[in-house]
Amino acid sequence: MAFFDQYASRLNEAAISHLSDGLCTFHPGEDGRPDVLDVPYQFDNAFEVFDEQGLSMHVKTVLLPVDRVGDVDRKATVTINGKVWRYSSLIEDDGYFVRIGVTT
Repeated sequence: MAFFDQYASRLNEAAISHLSDGLCTFHPGEDGRPDVLDVPYQFDNAFEVFDEQGLSMHVKTVLLPVDRVGDVDRKATVTINGKVWRYSSLIEDDGYFVRIGVTT
């Protein structure tokens, strides 16, 4: 199992570095945790989510690698090209990547 995990980790790292939109700074929002610099990210300006009633809406999201940012707190922010985006909701977390809804 460790053999497969090693290759899956390398594949995830290659995918995020080649498919990312650039590098951002992640601010955890928790006391004592330092900012994480140069985190590869993917920004989606119109990601579709569904509420409990099945209605869809478009939200802005940022996809981040979990191994770089760890647990994402509700007080977290992300700085992309000098613009600060605040955490608004957790969209998905598969253990390797976390997608969070963001607002300005």
